[in-house]
Amino acid sequence: MNKKLRLLIVEDYPDDAELMVMRLEEEGFKPEWQRVENEEDFLKALENEPEIILADWELPQFSGLRALELRNERGLNIPFILVSGSIGEEAAINALHLGASDYILKDRSKRLGQAVRRTLDSRRYQQEKEGAEAELKRRLAELEVLYNISSSLRYVGSLDAMLKSLLEQTLAALNTDTGSIWLADFNNGTLRMLAASGWFTNLDLSAVELGEGLVGSTYLDDKPNIISEFVRDPRLNKKVLGQTPAGWGGVLVPIYSNNEKIGVIVTAVTLPRVLKEQDVKLLISIAEMAGIAVHRIRLFEDLQAASESLVTAYHETIKGWANALELRDQETEGHSERVTEITLELAQRMGFKEEQLIHIYRGSFLHDIGKMGVSDTILLKPGSLDDQKWEIMRQHPHYAYDLPVPIGYLKPALNIPYCHHEKFNGSGYPCGLKGDEIPLEARIFAVIDVYDALTSDRPYRLAWSKKDALDHIKKES
Repeated sequence: MNKKLRLLIVEDYPDDAELMVMRLEEEGFKPEWQRVENEEDFLKALENEPEIILADWELPQFSGLRALELRNERGLNIPFILVSGSIGEEAAINALHLGASDYILKDRSKRLGQAVRRTLDSRRYQQEKEGAEAELKRRLAELEVLYNISSSLRYVGSLDAMLKSLLEQTLAALNTDTGSIWLADFNNGTLRMLAASGWFTNLDLSAVELGEGLVGSTYLDDKPNIISEFVRDPRLNKKVLGQTPAGWGGVLVPIYSNNEKIGVIVTAVTLPRVLKEQDVKLLISIAEMAGIAVHRIRLFEDLQAASESLVTAYHETIKGWANALELRDQETEGHSERVTEITLELAQRMGFKEEQLIHIYRGSFLHDIGKMGVSDTILLKPGSLDDQKWEIMRQHPHYAYDLPVPIGYLKPALNIPYCHHEKFNGSGYPCGLKGDEIPLEARIFAVIDVYDALTSDRPYRLAWSKKDALDHIKKES
C-alpha cells in the first residue's frame, strides 16, 4: 500500500518538482505536495506541517540555505533534503551541519526515494527514542514522587497527620492545590472527608452516604472517575452545587487496603487543563500507598489502644494489691495514693523521663507490699515492737522485692519498695546503703513517705502540721 506523504518542494522549475514526485512514487510513496519558490510562500506552506522538505540549493528569489535557516529559526524538526543540480562539497557539509538530513544531485535523482525513506525512518527512530527517553524521565519523576511520599508517610504517627501530608504531596506532584481525601466509616455507612485543600475546605459537607454524589458513586464504581467539569456532572451532590466553583475538572480514585475498599482521593484542576492518563496512573499508585499507610496507622492505633488497656490493667492490679494491704493496716488508709501522687510530681520536677515515671508510679504504690509477708501479730501490734519482732518487721523490704520480682514488667519498679528505708548516713535497712548508693527514686520517695506519715493521724499521735513536718525533714536531712 502506498504511504501518503505531505511534501513541500522548494524549486523554481515545475518539471524538476514533478520529477522528484515521480521518483517518490516509484519508491511506493503517495505524495501530497506543494511547490514554492520564494520565502513568503515557503513560510505560508510551513503552516500546513509538511512531513519532509525537498529544496533546490539556488533559486532566483530564494535558496535552500535560507529555507533551512528559516526552518531552524522556527524550531521545526521537519526532515530537510537538498536536491540540487550542483552543490559544492563545502556547501553540502555546511548544510548538514545546519541540520539538513541529506543532499542529492539532480542527475542522480533515482536515489531520492531511498534517501527520503531512509530520512523518514531515521526521524521515526529519533522520535521513538525521544519518546522513550521522555517516558523514562516521566517514570523516574513519578517514582521519585512515590518514594518521597512513601518515605514521609513512614514517620507520620496519626491518621489525620498522615492524610494531610499525603494530600499536600499528591497535589504538589500534580501541580494543583485543590483536592480531598474521604475514608469510609463502616459503622454508619458513610464516607467522611478527613483531609481537604482549596475550595474543598469551604464545602458545607463533611460526610456522604455510600453511593451519594461523585465521591459516593466513585466508591461504589470501583474505578477511577474522570470529571470533565464538576458543576456540570449530574452526579454532583446537590448540597454543594452552589459551593462548587465552575471551571474545575478532576479525577476521583478509590482507595483500597488489604483488598478492602476504604475511601476515595479527589484531585481538581482548573480548565482547560485536563489530567492525563499518566496523572491518573500516578493517582492510582498514590491511592494504593494511601491504603497501606492507613492500614499501618490503624494497626498501630489498635496496638497502642491494646497496650494502654494492658497498662491500665497492670496499674489497677497494683492498686488492688495496695488496697488489700491497707485493708489489713487501717493506719495507712489512702497512704499509697497520696505518696504516689506527690512522688510523681517531685520526680517530674527533677527531670525524670516518661518511661522512668511509669516505674516510679508502680514502685510507689508497691512500696509496702512486703508487709504482706509480715504476720498480723506483728503488723497490727499496738505500741512498740521488741527487738525480735522489729527484726522480722525489717524484713518487709526483702519481701517487697521477692514477691513481685518474678513479674518481668515490675522488676524496674522495685528500687522504691526495696530501698525506701535506707538512710543517707548508712543507718537504714535492709542493706545499710549510704549516700548515692541509694537509688535516687528511693531517696525521693523516702522524703515523701516521711512527710505523709507525719501529716497523717495515727492512733498514738495526731497529724503534724505541714510546716512542722517540713521543718523536721529539713532538720533531719
